[in-house]
Amino acid sequence: MNRLVNLLVAMSLVSAVRAEPLLRWQSGTPARPGLKLGATVDRTFVLDWRYTPPDWQTSICLIDDGLKTLVGKDGAMLYDYGGSGSAAGFATRVTLHLDDGEDRWVGQRIEDPRVPIVITEMLRNGIELRIQAFAVPDTAVWPSPPTREFVRRAGIPASQAVRMGPPRADLVLATLTNQGPSTVEVRPQVRVHSTKAIRFDKAAQIVWVGDRPMIGMLPGATVASRSERECVVVLPAMSLPPGESRQLVVPFHHSVDAITWSIEAATRALDAARAYWRKADLPYGRISVPDANVRAMIDSSIRNIYQAREIKDGLPAFQVGPTCYRGLWIVDGAFLLEAVTMLNRSAETRAGVQYMLNHQNADGSFELLTQYWKETGIVLWVIDRHEQLTGDTAWLRETWPRVERAVQSIQSLRRKASQDPAAPYAGLVPPGFPDGGLGGPIAEYTNVYWLLVGLESAVAIAARTGHTDQAAAWQREYDDMWRAFRKAAERDLAADAFGNKMLPVPMQRPLDRAPHKALWAFCHAIHPGELFAPDDPIMLGTLASLTDNECEGLVKGTGWLDTGIWNYFGGFYGHAFAWLGQGDKAAQVLYAFGNHASPLLAWREEQSPVGQGGEICGDMPHNWASAEFIRLSLHLLVFERGDELHLLEGLPPTWLTPGAKTTVEDVLTRFGPFSMMLRVSDDGQTADLEIRPPARRPPARLVLHTRDWAEAVMLDGRALVDGRDLSPTQRSTIRITIRLPGHQSP
Repeated sequence: MNRLVNLLVAMSLVSAVRAEPLLRWQSGTPARPGLKLGATVDRTFVLDWRYTPPDWQTSICLIDDGLKTLVGKDGAMLYDYGGSGSAAGFATRVTLHLDDGEDRWVGQRIEDPRVPIVITEMLRNGIELRIQAFAVPDTAVWPSPPTREFVRRAGIPASQAVRMGPPRADLVLATLTNQGPSTVEVRPQVRVHSTKAIRFDKAAQIVWVGDRPMIGMLPGATVASRSERECVVVLPAMSLPPGESRQLVVPFHHSVDAITWSIEAATRALDAARAYWRKADLPYGRISVPDANVRAMIDSSIRNIYQAREIKDGLPAFQVGPTCYRGLWIVDGAFLLEAVTMLNRSAETRAGVQYMLNHQNADGSFELLTQYWKETGIVLWVIDRHEQLTGDTAWLRETWPRVERAVQSIQSLRRKASQDPAAPYAGLVPPGFPDGGLGGPIAEYTNVYWLLVGLESAVAIAARTGHTDQAAAWQREYDDMWRAFRKAAERDLAADAFGNKMLPVPMQRPLDRAPHKALWAFCHAIHPGELFAPDDPIMLGTLASLTDNECEGLVKGTGWLDTGIWNYFGGFYGHAFAWLGQGDKAAQVLYAFGNHASPLLAWREEQSPVGQGGEICGDMPHNWASAEFIRLSLHLLVFERGDELHLLEGLPPTWLTPGAKTTVEDVLTRFGPFSMMLRVSDDGQTADLEIRPPARRPPARLVLHTRDWAEAVMLDGRALVDGRDLSPTQRSTIRITIRLPGHQSP
C-alpha cells in the first residue's frame, strides 16, 4: 500500500494522517455494500438501565485513595480484596441488619453522580432500614484525633506501621423508621464475615479483623454468635413508636485505632463528605448534554476514574478498577489517558503517560503482560495521541529515544517471527496473548493490529520531529508488515454462521471458538487505528459478523463469557461506526452501552444478557468502560478524521427537545481546544449553534452534519447544505430550523 503521500503530509502537519485518502465525508453517508447497521432496539434513545447486571458494587473511596472501599448491592461494606478463600474476592464483608432474620431489599441509589454516598433501603415487618455509606474525607471531623496505639498492641513492626497509609474512616449512618401501627423493639445486628481472624473486644467495644481494630460498636453491644469466619454483634435494643425514627452509626477504621462515633459526629462527617465531593476539582462540565441520565453517566465516569487512580512512584497511575484490575494495564490505560486528556487535564495525564513510559524494558519493548506484544504499539500510539492533543512537540522530541527503541523492538519481533518462512505468522509477530476472550500464546491478529497502529504512529512522530530519514525507513517497515498482514488475512478469511466473509482473530484452523470472539483489537484497527479504507471488504465483512451477533444493542459472545456481553466493547463497536460516517448507529450503541450499567452509574466488565443466567466477569466499577462512555459521548458531537473536524454527526434526535442545550467546552482535539453550544429554542422550532474553532492548528475542514433533522441551516443569512464546510478559523453562530418526525414548520 502506497504511503508516500501520507508521509509527506505528516511531515507538514501536527497530526498523524492515516493510510487511505479520506473520503469527503457527508452527513448520512449511505451504507456501503457489506456494511450492516443491525436492528434497532425499543426505546432506542432512552437510558433507563434496563440491562443492569443482577449484582453490582459501587466505589465510595476518595480521589487517589489508597483504600478502595466498595459497597455491595445489599449495602455490604467490602474490604480486603484478594483474600484466599474469600467470597466474591473480598476477604472481609460487613452487613447491617434489623435483627437475626433476613431483610427484604427495597432498592439502592447514589446520592448524586458526583457524590458517591450510597443509600440502601431494606424493609422487614414494617420497619424500614435506610443505610448511608460514605468515606470520611478529613480527620478534622473525627470525634477525636486519630491514634495508632493498636500497632503496639498487635505487635506490628514500626516500619510496617509507617507503610499503612494515612488514617481513614468509612461510616454507615443508618436510619430505622417504624412504618407500622404499633411500637416495636429492634435489636440491629452487625455481621462480620472474614477470612481473617475476628475477635470482639467487649471492654473497648471494638471488632478486630486480623491485626486491625476495625469496627467501633455502640456501648452495650454483645456477641450473639461467633465462628472461625463470622462474628455477629448485637447492638443495644431500640424502641420505635409508630412513625418515628432512630439512627445509629457503624464506623470502619483503617491504619488507625477504632473509636466510637456519635450521631452528631457522623452527621458532621456526612456534611463534610458532601462538601468534599461538590468542591472536588474534577473535569466536569466539558461535555454537557440534555439527557440527564447520559449526563449522569458522564459525571459518574469521571468520578470513578479518579477514585480508582492512585499515586505511585510520585506519579498518578490511572487504574482500571479497584479490585482485580487495580494497577497499570497498558491498553486500558491508553484510553483512560486519552479520555482525561480530551477533558483538558493534560498536566495530569502527562504524568500518567510518564508513569506508563517508566515501564519500558531494556530492549525497548513494553510487556507488562507476557507475550502481549501489542503493548509496544499501544504505547507508541499513546505518545502520538498525547502530543496531538497537547501540541507539545518539545515533549515529543524529549520522548524520541523511547520511540526509537520501541520501534527497534517491533523490528526484532518481526525478525523472530520470520525465522521460519513457512510459519503462518511469518512477516508479522510470533504467537502471543490475544486477550478479550482468547488465551495464548497463539498465532493471532490482535498483536498484529496494534503493532501496525504503533508503526503508523512512529512514522508520524518521526515526521513531526524532523527525523525524515527515520520516517521513511519506518514507512517501509510498515508497508512490509501491512503486505504480510494482507497476505495472511486473505489466507485466513472464514465464513461465519451468517455467511459473512470475515477475519477471525486466531490463525489456526479449524476454529474452536466463535469466529467473532475477541475482535476488540480489530475494532481499534478501524478507530483509532484508522488502518482500513472505508470500503475494505475484510473490514466490512468482519464488522458485519459483529453486527449479526448483536444482543440488547451490543455484541454477544465477543469477550470471555461465550454467551455474555462485554459491556465496554460497545465503545469500540460504536467508534467503528462513527468512523464509517454512521453517527446515528454510534448514538444507538452509546445508549445500549449506558443501559448495561448499574443504576449506581458504573459497569461490570462482562455480564449475561437479561434472563440468561447471572454470569459476570471482571472488575466493577470498570473504568475502561468509564473512559469509553466519555469518549463516545464526545465523539458523537466532535469527531476528528485526519485533518478534518466533524460536528454533530452522532447527535441523538432526543437531544433536540424544546429548550435543550448541548455544550462542549474547551475539549482538546489534535487541532487545539474546541468549544461549541447547540441551544434549541423554547418552542422547539429552531436552534442556534455557536462554534469556537480550535486555533492552535485549524483543521483543513470543519464540517457540520445535521442528517435529516434540519430543514434549513443558515450562516450570516446564507443557506448551508448539510455536510458543507464551515470556516475552520472564525467563530460562528448558525441558525438551524429543526425538522423532526411530527414537527410542523411555522
